[in-house]
Amino acid sequence: MNNYTIRYNPLKNRIYITFSKALDLKEAKKYAQEINQLTNKAKPNFTTYLDISCDPIHSKKVNDLFDNLRKNIIDKEVKGVATIMSKSKVAELQIRRTLQIFKHHRIFSNGIEAEGYLDSL
Repeated sequence: MNNYTIRYNPLKNRIYITFSKALDLKEAKKYAQEINQLTNKAKPNFTTYLDISCDPIHSKKVNDLFDNLRKNIIDKEVKGVATIMSKSKVAELQIRRTLQIFKHHRIFSNGIEAEGYLDSL
């Protein structure tokens, strides 16, 4: 069983990503392949809904892989990213730093607010 779920909604042109816990390097590579396939399938100006409310702490190698993945998502013309996370201030500081490369990115405490933000872009 995966420690993540991903899906693409073509009507909203949105990729949904949810982590249930941190990924090891092998699973992160599989995840990266799946995300790359979805970003290739998505139309330009797609949005991304990212639920990391489980506060996954990934290894440095996994984070490096995710850095490359974020750059690829930008190259595929992502319009915006909404992240759902816990109330952890440490986690929030880390996610703000790693996702600041996206032009439109906001952090939310629930999915309803995140969906509303992405729908408004």
